[in-house]
Amino acid sequence: MMSAASTAGVMGLLVSPLAAFLALLLLLSGMHKIIRRDRSQSVVREFAGIPRVLAPFAVVVVAGTESLAGVLLLMPAYRVAGGVLAALLWAAYLGLILRAIAQGRRDVDCGCTFGIAHRPLGAFQVTRNALLVGVSTLVAVGALVSMGAPANIGSTAGGSVMISEILAVLALMALYGALEQVMALTPPRGGAVL
Repeated sequence: MMSAASTAGVMGLLVSPLAAFLALLLLLSGMHKIIRRDRSQSVVREFAGIPRVLAPFAVVVVAGTESLAGVLLLMPAYRVAGGVLAALLWAAYLGLILRAIAQGRRDVDCGCTFGIAHRPLGAFQVTRNALLVGVSTLVAVGALVSMGAPANIGSTAGGSVMISEILAVLALMALYGALEQVMALTPPRGGAVL
């Protein structure tokens, strides 16, 4: 049976790269909303139902909240708050996706991708957002557990980031991007063979 210290150590090792992955995803998403401001305003109007006059403000608030969650996730002292905020954001997106599906609006752009094209809403978007809620919750709980651990358990020397953590974050981002690209592909029609 694992001791409390070893459990906290394992959680600490998992939390750091997962938190960095979520932080990078949130920071990129926040920047994307500002850079692609017109698309983002269209999304908050059509997908979320925000009135046209409030759409610019809503985009800034959402992008700012995503960025805040990303920054909090990067700072171990605030990682619990960052994980909770990230989980709440992705849970809200998940709720909006489920609402759109229930209303029969599968073709509405949810703004869920960094690309231009979007696929109809379905199992992929629901599963992706549910997983992001789960990972964010895991990071928040893991950070909370790690807070009670001795300072050297689950942390790197001097608080610096290990190369393996950077590689893990890059690998997670590559997998996330590849999955987004695969899901954006249009399936062959009429029994066509690839």
